[in-house]
This record gives sequence, structure tokens and C-alpha cells, in this order.
Amino acid sequence: MNEDRDLQELVDYRGPTPVLSAYLDTDLTAKPKEAVYLLFREAVRGFDCAHEIERVQRFLDFEYDWQSRGVAVFAAGEEFWKAIRLPIAVSTQAFWMERPYVRVLTDVRDRFGRYNVALMDRMRLRLFSVDWGHIQAETEAQGEELKRHKQGGWAAARYQRHEDNLALHNLKEAVEAIQALMERTGVRRLILGGSNETLAQAYQLMPKPLQECVIGQFTVDLQASPKEILDLSLDVAYKADLEAERRLVEEAITAAAKGAAGVIGLHDTLYALQQGRVRHLLVAENYHTAGYVCAHCGYAAEERFARCPFCQYEEVEEAPDVINWAIRKAVETGAEVNIVRQNEALNRAGSIVATLRY
Repeated sequence: MNEDRDLQELVDYRGPTPVLSAYLDTDLTAKPKEAVYLLFREAVRGFDCAHEIERVQRFLDFEYDWQSRGVAVFAAGEEFWKAIRLPIAVSTQAFWMERPYVRVLTDVRDRFGRYNVALMDRMRLRLFSVDWGHIQAETEAQGEELKRHKQGGWAAARYQRHEDNLALHNLKEAVEAIQALMERTGVRRLILGGSNETLAQAYQLMPKPLQECVIGQFTVDLQASPKEILDLSLDVAYKADLEAERRLVEEAITAAAKGAAGVIGLHDTLYALQQGRVRHLLVAENYHTAGYVCAHCGYAAEERFARCPFCQYEEVEEAPDVINWAIRKAVETGAEVNIVRQNEALNRAGSIVATLRY
């Protein structure tokens, strides 16, 4: 399953009927299945979509394997259906709207972006491709065996130089394999694992474009289990994301203050999104607000407007969450989206900012 393609299909949906968007906490470690069904029924109480609700219930009864901690389901009549298994538990919630509610899915996608992991020592290399919080592929390579020579003397020193040269050769081959993986997967984020000494040496052997892909590293034995490697790498990726978000928020705020390629606050950000100018949208994790949307061109604003500033249309529709509209619009126009956590600067700037293409 390609979650990026699924997200794009949800954003592009223009069906004749509204969509039931349901996010379900299906982590059974702390509750029985009956609780999942109960929470779902509570979430859809009062919705005028009996057919879609029944489809979700049939899915849970007969198709869902209950192996993932969460699931997102989107249903509209018989024409549209999509179920996406989630790597984390999400709070059970549902929406009956004209378009799919993608905010929660975007948040999960942001937390579990794609990256590669390279574990190495003087003779072994283990490579992992991680996406959606899961290891998607693993490969392993091994160079010629190395045995550190501990006896003294001239011959020992010469033999040691041979071993060090062999280790250097192995590391060079490891770097080539890592570079090939990055090119094959099209991923621009790399995490390194192993001993600090080996990783420092390997990093120096990398060409600069590959060095720029490294977002962090961790110390680990090469015999570690895939689960341990995944957990350690997710922690590194999370910290790297926080730092990247901090820089992006600072860039947007600084640019806005200078009247350059940045905007802050809901009004200006929504306006720039409608223009297709947003390059990177950054939204505070818990920011929600109702608003209004032009019934003709889809322009959204926090306050009701008598006439759309883009198409001059006068009919306005209420939107329960214009932040969902903003995220969907960003994906539609090819902008990057970050759901930002733990960032006071963003909160002070109105909880939503963007860098612009022009």
C-alpha cells in the first residue's frame, strides 16, 4: 500500500456524495474489540449516513485483521472506499463532510516519514528502509573477515596496516551501497547506527550530497533486533523532525517580518494557499478553528465574507475546521505539510505559518 498515493486520492476526491471519515483506535492491548465498536458508534451518532456506517462495521467484522494499532476508513456510497492501517493508536473520531477529513492522516504521515537506516562496523553492513513507522525492507552485506592482530613487532605492525586498509575498503564499499539505496528509494533522510568511531570514519568517506542526507545517528550493536533498530531510529527521526520544524518556523516568521517569502497567522496563510504560493505549511498540533468557504472557488477564511475576494461569488458555506481545508489545499498544490509539536514561537505567531514559493 502506498500511503502517499492514498492521501493524494483523498485530497482529490470530488464525489457526488459526502464522505464518512472515521479514525479508529484499534489497539487491543488495553481494551477489547467491543470497546472499539462502542467508541465508533458514539463517534457517528447523529450522522445521516447509515449505509457508510454499515460498510465500516462490515469491514471491522470481516476484513480488518486487527494487527495495527489504528485504522482510518473513508466511505462514500458504493463508489468510494479506502481503509488505511495506521502505525499508532489515534483517538476514535468521525466526520461526515463533503470532502475526506485528512488532518489526522496527515499528522500521522508527518510523524512517520520515510527514511533509511545504515548499520555498520568494520566488516558488516545492514540497511533498512523505513516508511509509515514500519521496516519495509532489509538487506545485509559482509566484507572480508577482519581479526585485530594483538602481537607486537614489525610483522605485526605491517599486518595491522593490512587489516586497517581492508577495513577502509569495506567502509568505502558500505558507503557505495548506502548511496545506491538512497538513489533507489528516492529518500533524502539517512540515519546511521554503529560505534561512534566507525560512523565518524564512514561519514568522512561519504560524498557531500550523501553527508547532507544524514539526520542523526545512534550507538548500537550490529546484532540488534529489527525492532530495537526501528525504535532507536524512530527516536532519532523524531528529534530531527523537531529541529527541522523549529528551523522552518523560524524561517517563515523571519521572512514574514521582512515582507519576504513567508506569512504568519490564519488569514494570510489561507490567502496564500488559495493563490498556490505556499511551499511549506506548518500548523500547530492542536490548532482547530471553524470558518467559511466560498461555494464556488473554495477560498476559505476564518470570518464570514460577503463576497469572495477571488471569484466575487456571494454564496458562503460554513466549515467546521478550516485547518483541515488548509492542509488539504496544501497537498493539492504540492506544498509540504508539517504538523508541529512543542513550538512556542509557532503558537505566538498564530499557530499557523508558511514559507512561500514567491
